Amino acid sequence: MSELRLFLRRDSLLDGTDCSWALLDDAGRLQGSGTHLEEPPQAQRCRLVLAGDLVLTLKAPLPDLSERRLAPLLATAAEAATLVSADDLHAVLMERAADGEAILAAIEESWLRRIISRLAELDLHSDAALPEYLLLPWTPDAWSVGWRGSDSTVRFDRTRGMSLDEGEPPIGLSLALAQQGRPGMVKVYQADGLGAPDWSRWRATLDIPVEMAGPCDWRTASWPEVPNLLQGKFSNTRNRVDWQRLLRPLAWGVPLLVGIQFAGLFLDWAMLAHEDSSLKQEARVLAERVLPAHAAVVDPAWQVTERLQALHAATGNPDPNAFVGLLGRLSQAWPANSATPVQTLSYDGGALGIVLAATDAAWLDQVKSAAAARGLVITGTPDDKGKGIRLNVKPAANGHGN
Repeated sequence: MSELRLFLRRDSLLDGTDCSWALLDDAGRLQGSGTHLEEPPQAQRCRLVLAGDLVLTLKAPLPDLSERRLAPLLATAAEAATLVSADDLHAVLMERAADGEAILAAIEESWLRRIISRLAELDLHSDAALPEYLLLPWTPDAWSVGWRGSDSTVRFDRTRGMSLDEGEPPIGLSLALAQQGRPGMVKVYQADGLGAPDWSRWRATLDIPVEMAGPCDWRTASWPEVPNLLQGKFSNTRNRVDWQRLLRPLAWGVPLLVGIQFAGLFLDWAMLAHEDSSLKQEARVLAERVLPAHAAVVDPAWQVTERLQALHAATGNPDPNAFVGLLGRLSQAWPANSATPVQTLSYDGGALGIVLAATDAAWLDQVKSAAAARGLVITGTPDDKGKGIRLNVKPAANGHGN
């Protein structure tokens, strides 16, 4: 796949089309280069190489959240290290560090937005962007220095690096050794046409093995497999479909589907168990309302069924002292305009049990008097659940009512 690389400094594309570029063929071989973009070369993808001083990589403590939920927090986490307001930063999660911290890359958002907008005017839509120092070769036991005299960089590990001053060796490199720890050695990559540094001075100043590692050119360097800066609001959604990304789920799709199936079965079982528990609780509440006070609820379904059968048997008895007879005689004695609601009604041992909301004594005396005229005796006691008053209605001795 052909590739157009652009090397961008802070003042690139500011007043014109000045910008170093390199065109690579499908095999990564250099096909052409220049310093202006009057007529941008055509390529299948476009990548941005950013000068080292534009991007700061840093460690920051972050909560253990998914990358999607962390994204809004990254700029705030980078604010303290950059001394730039979080509103002016674009930050990307590069890696989770072994010590529990995270590696962030931060860049000035307004600058990046200006560059993306200016390139869009030239019909260039970049796929990725990385600082120049992450294009240096790297091994776990060494730091890599890209030495260009006044424009040097260093790469510490897979995702971290920095820009260096023009000293020989750079003072920034000595400071980094004091702050970041000491690697096994420093490998120095030179730009083409630049004379060799004073190796003895480098080794004496740094007090660490230093070796020449050969040339390194941003135009043809291998593009590393690390997260790029064009994420979130700067993602390029205009370009082609990424087939590699679409096919990647096939490698774990089957195990994922199996896991989803098991999760669905477990969820279904949990829902059924919850529903069964709810039904049992509702049955117990119903039994407590239907059964006589202080009755022990052991098997709600069976006890309620037995209670209903007893009520049905009482309903079929024409005796005025049975359930229907007592209920009919009580209804005749009940005040016509009564606003006192009945909460529960039960029948046990030839007597009605009625639980009412709290009522006044005058109303209760009226009901008792009217019921006595129909051969009924009403006694009232406080409801044992404290919700009102419980009436016990039964026939008077030798009383059959009207």
